[in-house]
Amino acid sequence: MRRLLAAVLLGLGLGVLRTAAAVEVSPIYEARLLGGETFYSGQRRSLAADASALAAPAMKLDERWSLLPSLSSSYQGTEQVLDIVGAGTLFEHQWDNRAAVRAIYAPPDSRWRIKPGASFKYEMLQQTADEALGNGLYDYMMYSAGVDFEYVVQEPFGLRFGLDYSGVHFPNYTSLESQAATQFQGQSLARELVGDHVLDTQNVLLTVSADGPLPDRLILEGTGSFLYQRYPNQHVVAPSGDLSQPLREDLITSLAGSLKAPRRLDDGLRLLGALDAAVSYDSSNQNSFDATQIHYLPYYYNFGELRVGPSVKIMAGPEDKAVVLSMGFTYWYRRYPYRPTQDPSSGVYNPGSPTHTHDWMFSSSLSYPMAPHFGMLLAFQFGRAESNQTFQQFYRYDYDTANYLIGFSYDL
Repeated sequence: MRRLLAAVLLGLGLGVLRTAAAVEVSPIYEARLLGGETFYSGQRRSLAADASALAAPAMKLDERWSLLPSLSSSYQGTEQVLDIVGAGTLFEHQWDNRAAVRAIYAPPDSRWRIKPGASFKYEMLQQTADEALGNGLYDYMMYSAGVDFEYVVQEPFGLRFGLDYSGVHFPNYTSLESQAATQFQGQSLARELVGDHVLDTQNVLLTVSADGPLPDRLILEGTGSFLYQRYPNQHVVAPSGDLSQPLREDLITSLAGSLKAPRRLDDGLRLLGALDAAVSYDSSNQNSFDATQIHYLPYYYNFGELRVGPSVKIMAGPEDKAVVLSMGFTYWYRRYPYRPTQDPSSGVYNPGSPTHTHDWMFSSSLSYPMAPHFGMLLAFQFGRAESNQTFQQFYRYDYDTANYLIGFSYDL
């Protein structure tokens, strides 16, 4: 991994050193500001705001080298449910900040493109209104470096191979806080989650993707990925409930595909339809031990997931100032083969009844240009999560959520 990071930095450095006398710069700037309301399980929440900004000055250094630095920040005041520890957790606010740089080496007489890059991300997650932003238990920092290789078969289609290394660090997840968050009546709910920085991971990601045209102006895209995760501070739970010497390791295998159908109905009306599908499986050696039931749960974090969703985007008017209406529906099914359901009142486990969840989300948005580079945005989402896990004293499996947002955008 040190050699990979050194190669990435060397590639970026060479790209800068080869800068020609006149550098072509094509800046991209985006900003969004929206406000609205969120509804969670029938409860109306307070008014909230979402805001985001992006600056990406693309630079062409010479005939071979280009550099793409970017800075972005996104604040989400509307509530959302995220899967951080293997079950849904509700967060009131999210603030994501990211800095990235990518170089592109494209020899004039070659179909190959080499794209080394590096990034740093800091995400703050606020669980309760009285919790200070930046002190959240699940705040994390992520650094990554890698390189992509692209072979252009026919512009803009080709084959891509990527190798990335990343590290994730939860600075606030320490012993006292984590024990308080995972205990009930003095007993640990998740023995493996108690300790200093036990959610930190070291990750290696390998990706292979391709896209190409089909008859009738269709476009097919496919991606396969293998993500290896090592938890340097999280030991495997033994049948006795104690922590054993081996460290937790996960391997997530994913396959995804997309079929797109762009259509130009007339000079002022265009349509892009798409159907996306993905399957994934997380294989983990980590177990769990429920001290309240004195029950050992092997391979607790293993799960398989199927996700599918159609979407459509309608663009009306000139391309530089079109009205854009987007609608999409996503359904995903997740099954935990080694996580049995529990009795809703006593919490006793039901052998032979693995936990599964059904989730769906409908989303729509409308972008209306009001002036050059300036537009109005309307967005709406509604979704529901259901599960056969009726014991929800500690984690929420059944809920519905909705939100609407109104605001403005600026693009350059």
